[in-house]
Amino acid sequence: MTVSVLVPVYGVERYMERCAVSLFSQTYSDIEYIFVDDCTPDRSISILCEVVERFPERKPRVRILSNDRNRGLGYTRAVAVNAACGEYVMHVDSDDRIPTDAVEQLVRLVCKTGADIADGAYCKESEKGLSPAVPPPTIENEVRLLRLMLCQDIVLSQVWARLIRRTLYTSNGINTIEGVDYGEDFSVMPRLMYNARRAMTDKVVYYYNVGNQSSYTHATTERHIVSLIRANAAVYEFFTREHPDRRFSAAARVGLLNMMRNVRRSGFSFEQVDKYCPYHVSGFPFRLIERMLRGKCPLAIANALFLVTRRAVALQD
Repeated sequence: MTVSVLVPVYGVERYMERCAVSLFSQTYSDIEYIFVDDCTPDRSISILCEVVERFPERKPRVRILSNDRNRGLGYTRAVAVNAACGEYVMHVDSDDRIPTDAVEQLVRLVCKTGADIADGAYCKESEKGLSPAVPPPTIENEVRLLRLMLCQDIVLSQVWARLIRRTLYTSNGINTIEGVDYGEDFSVMPRLMYNARRAMTDKVVYYYNVGNQSSYTHATTERHIVSLIRANAAVYEFFTREHPDRRFSAAARVGLLNMMRNVRRSGFSFEQVDKYCPYHVSGFPFRLIERMLRGKCPLAIANALFLVTRRAVALQD
């Protein structure tokens, strides 16, 4: 079974070598590697090419693609997925790395279970070293897990630390969105999970770098807020218009309100919300919370009602 390892590259010369070494040192052999250069301004690609030469057995299956201009993470991930040929894909950010047996462990899980998505544990990595392992959610009920994912901030919706069957993207017309570079994982994972069977292992398959202060997760600008709004709009549209499944309608509303809460917290105008997300929640208390978030109600009060509502939706059977 071929696995396509997909790696966006931009501004990571400090981390590129260790990332590439971890990928090319995998115990699993049937891997193709697709790196997408998003017009990185540093030596990231030169360093990558130097590492490739140290692994001649991997070199024939390494492809380095280049965007015509800096297009952002959402577009770059989509380029990688569209170029992949493997039955499964594995996303790895180029400032992170993976254990040498990561792909092998996840492939074993897929072969054992036939799952469409295979989740593993991860460790956070900083200058102080590795954190204790963070296991994947142990929730076996896929409907409940997806509800929690849609509610946000309860379980992660990251694309890394997992294998994803490639046809979940191609057969359902799902991919990341150009311009959505913050929250891009959330824009795609709930939509993929809707059509998937999931399996999990507590084996560590990913080292997530929390020390890169230049990454998207360490900044909040208007561009990031717009990305977050657009990501939530894509998910809300999917679960209310494309697939109006009543099992997920309340959770989708909670997710949309969570985005509005983040906009209010960040001090940005709701004009951006109305421009990029032309949706309003319906039903009590969702509509009430939206009015409170958009109005002059103290954020602490609106937030308290939001948290009570989110908990009620998250606990639904």
